[in-house]
Amino acid sequence: MCAPFGKDTEILTEIVSSEGLGVTHCASLNEMAQKVSERTDFVLLTEEALVSTSLQAIQRTLRKQEPWSDIPIILLASAGPTPSRWTTEFVSNLADAANISILERPVRVPTILSVLRTAKRARNRQRQVQGLLLQEKESRLKLRSAHDQLEQRVKERTSELSRTNDELTWEIKERQRAERDLRNLSAKVLTIQDEERRRIARDLHDGVGQTLTGALMAVSQATSCPEPLPADCQAGVRDVEDLLQQAVQEVRTVSHLLHPPLLDESGLLSAIQWYAEGFSKRSRVKLTLEVDEQSQRFGPDVETGLFRIVQEALTNVHRHSGAEAVHIRITSAGGRLTLSIKDDGKGIPSDALRMMPNGCQGVGLASMRERSALLGGTFNVESNSRGTLIVVSVPLQKRKRHLSA
Repeated sequence: MCAPFGKDTEILTEIVSSEGLGVTHCASLNEMAQKVSERTDFVLLTEEALVSTSLQAIQRTLRKQEPWSDIPIILLASAGPTPSRWTTEFVSNLADAANISILERPVRVPTILSVLRTAKRARNRQRQVQGLLLQEKESRLKLRSAHDQLEQRVKERTSELSRTNDELTWEIKERQRAERDLRNLSAKVLTIQDEERRRIARDLHDGVGQTLTGALMAVSQATSCPEPLPADCQAGVRDVEDLLQQAVQEVRTVSHLLHPPLLDESGLLSAIQWYAEGFSKRSRVKLTLEVDEQSQRFGPDVETGLFRIVQEALTNVHRHSGAEAVHIRITSAGGRLTLSIKDDGKGIPSDALRMMPNGCQGVGLASMRERSALLGGTFNVESNSRGTLIVVSVPLQKRKRHLSA
């Protein structure tokens, strides 16, 4: 906790301690950057602590986190129609490296406790993912060791004519079992990640979203009272109402990005069309979508997997390609569903592209390849200076129903 001035330290310490949590006090961001570790459940800051030149230190610390880790940061900021310069600078500098929640003062103790509990649950989920990743790493090492041992044994036994069919069959089954276990573990990790996104989206919509909506209704009711508000209060109340409307919209947007309701209600095509339109508005990248069957529904695993692939691919386009246009095409033929994503960006460096078959590709491409494999499909990438083409093909598993009109 970084709350160096006034009574905030005592009050916040009492609130956090009431949840049975230990508190580490830091007088500055620089000190906090040195003390944050994997054991940290969350970071609690007051805006006064941001008056510092040590943002780079905490930024470096957060960017050194393991891939599974995303330490929640809770910032108590001063109320006002616009954020302070310190809050704006802190959020803008750490936006791509931190999970920041902002609470405007004055804030009720139950609200603080609710946010702390949500942060604690999210951190525990991250540690569950860490455990699964460690299991996956151990399984990969075991598989690599088993593979190396098998290769060595094959070399040693090549010259032996007395090798029995039973020995060969056993070794093949052991290798297949290890590969199957690794695939199952990878599938479990992805399933937990998708379930966590769905849960967080539901919590945002049903918790924070409902709270903000209730506050908005209360403000609207106050403005419609028979007794008019004093003139010097009317502008402030309107500002609060506008800010609440904006917050409700932002919570709804974040919730839908985590897990769009359209994916469950209307299916893959509607969800991709919604996400593509939003992506085009946010990134100013021209995006076209071509599908051959508007009313088609597919299996839930296929729809979730392909939607996540589209999300990851468009994120890569926005971050790395410098593209001005993207074309997405979805077709079904010959019992297979094919998704292609083509951009006109600068392409993937040839050295990185050559390393991909050896498993050295970036995290985004690795995730897309893994999801394709778990669906029993194929994943191919072609790239040059004129752009990149990603093609995913999976077995087609239709649902028995069509979308309603």
